[in-house]
Amino acid sequence: MSDLTYVEKRKFEQLLGMSTGYVLDYSNRSFAELVRDSTGRDIYDARYEYASGSKANRLRAFWQKEENALVGKLMKDMLDCCDHRGELYETCRLIVMRLLNNAPIPQPIATSQESDRSSQHRQRSQVLAELKEELSRLAIETDRSKAGLALEQLLNRLFSEFQLKPRQPFHIVGEQIDGSFELDGQIYLLESKWEKQPLPEADLLVFRGKIEGKSTFTRGVFIALNDISTAARDAITRGKAPSFFVMNGHDLMMILIEAMSLTDFLQKRVRLLAEEGRVCVPFWELR
Repeated sequence: MSDLTYVEKRKFEQLLGMSTGYVLDYSNRSFAELVRDSTGRDIYDARYEYASGSKANRLRAFWQKEENALVGKLMKDMLDCCDHRGELYETCRLIVMRLLNNAPIPQPIATSQESDRSSQHRQRSQVLAELKEELSRLAIETDRSKAGLALEQLLNRLFSEFQLKPRQPFHIVGEQIDGSFELDGQIYLLESKWEKQPLPEADLLVFRGKIEGKSTFTRGVFIALNDISTAARDAITRGKAPSFFVMNGHDLMMILIEAMSLTDFLQKRVRLLAEEGRVCVPFWELR
């Protein structure tokens, strides 16, 4: 069968006036003679019976059943007998040349905007791959204090890559804030800890206190690389509406390997926090 595209077929149909069921001004006899002389085929054979069996439908069946070279030969001879000239005619001539040369279907040229998006995607993939390698190195760093500080910089770079306007760690009176970022016009405080064991409730209570001490609309994200304890999961939502959610090392790695974008991940988690009050959600539930 030929590889005529829908658009190419439409060009031929427009030039040959096939919407009426006819093909130019051919009679049944002259149409059969043209096809036989051009290709040696009997256009009124049962294999070209399609829909109403009109000349236009038989030609459509011919396009469907025959190879590029034969379709190209017939359409060339048909165009040679065509009185119409102009831009549409020239376009059909180019299609015929493609068929006769058995050239591949031309692919659309990417617009500058599409090229920019593709370039940005490649650049982001490279950055995420670099951050993944850095995270792997930090996992075996013996100086955990050094690893924790490096993690803050890694996260700042990650959030910057997704245009979330991160702020570097900062101090206010009596408090150390690991950072913040902006998502959908809202500001979130950021806390990160990389301990050997899952974090106890105490660390989460401190972070909740930082959030509640700012404003009624402040929320946060607690990044606990080795997750939080089962007891902490139960206790942190008891008695008070949660104002933050927890992101663990598995979540972070999934983002770095591009299983989900950081923005999509955060938006899904914010929605679950708002709708269901869930502080911890397995990554697989977000897919």
